[in-house]
Amino acid sequence: MKKTLLATAIAGTMAATGAQAATVYDQDGTSLDIYGRLVYAVTTGGAEGGPGVKSDGSEFVDLGSRFGFIANHEVTSDMSVFARMEFRGDADAQNDGGFDTIRNTYVGVESNSWGSVQAGNFDSVYYRSGDVIFDVPENQGWEQLGGIAADSRGDAISYSTPDLEGFRAHVQAKHLSGNTDATVPGQDNSATWTTAAAVDYTLNDLYMSLGYSQGKDVSDRGATYDGGGSYAAGEDLVGFFANYDLTDAFSLRFKYEEIIDTFSQDELTTAGAVDAEESILGVGATYDYGMGEIYGQYARIGLAWDGLPGQDSPDDKDRWMLGANYRFSEPMYVFAEVYQEDSPNTVDDSISDNFRSLDDEILTTLGVRYDF
Repeated sequence: MKKTLLATAIAGTMAATGAQAATVYDQDGTSLDIYGRLVYAVTTGGAEGGPGVKSDGSEFVDLGSRFGFIANHEVTSDMSVFARMEFRGDADAQNDGGFDTIRNTYVGVESNSWGSVQAGNFDSVYYRSGDVIFDVPENQGWEQLGGIAADSRGDAISYSTPDLEGFRAHVQAKHLSGNTDATVPGQDNSATWTTAAAVDYTLNDLYMSLGYSQGKDVSDRGATYDGGGSYAAGEDLVGFFANYDLTDAFSLRFKYEEIIDTFSQDELTTAGAVDAEESILGVGATYDYGMGEIYGQYARIGLAWDGLPGQDSPDDKDRWMLGANYRFSEPMYVFAEVYQEDSPNTVDDSISDNFRSLDDEILTTLGVRYDF
């Protein structure tokens, strides 16, 4: 993506900012912004569901419509405090629940000298520092192992350093409590923490990030999660991400993620995690043609599960997407995307030999997005 767009994406996830936020109050150092987006699309095709389930026909869908509020108060010329509340819901039809999903709710303090601290419900620093550069498609096509939520999305606190000549570091901890669980003999209901960390560096047109996410599994202890849980394939996710702007209009991106402490085959079989993903190798590119962008991504997905005894190991998955958008104005644009999942629904031998081929159904998305 263009350098300015990448900088906006990184900064937007690291602080309480909105892409098209409108200030509705600003007086005596206190401001209140409101922001949001509506995203509607028509989809058709895609992977079929299980037996007796129709899932590959056309459908009118909502793709993450939301609205939120940002409050900020300037304490001194170097320090400010902020708060954010964001809600999401299906806005493509009458919905009795309304915007009933709480997406971001947190408070924090920020200083140009010593960095920022925030606490509450927010995206992991693993995502905010690194995987955000692959969060490009409007619909499907961003492949990730769950680092956006596992050590975050509730009961969490994070710290980010200021810019140190191109370097920034981020640490995070999420509290896991067993207080609401019934006590069972031999079960540990004590509280514990799960952690994440990342460091990123910008050098001219190159941006790089190295992230770690513990994603601690405490299902055998009694502690429970608010927000993101542990990883299906095990614990300890590491990832490297990079974006390079070849020109002002054309950029390339790269990622490699791996869960380095995977479950045993017995554990995976017992948990039913036969399609647990263990690694992702991804590449992508974006071209800005002036009135919009053309973009695409490819990911090679490695599986942690080796199959049942006497059965061949499942093949790795190949997933790709292509998309383009056209911007009518600064806040509104239309988009078109195609995506192939290459994902099995069963572990039958006939499917494990070749999960999906290029002539299988491809998911097509046509939509419109308005940011405000």
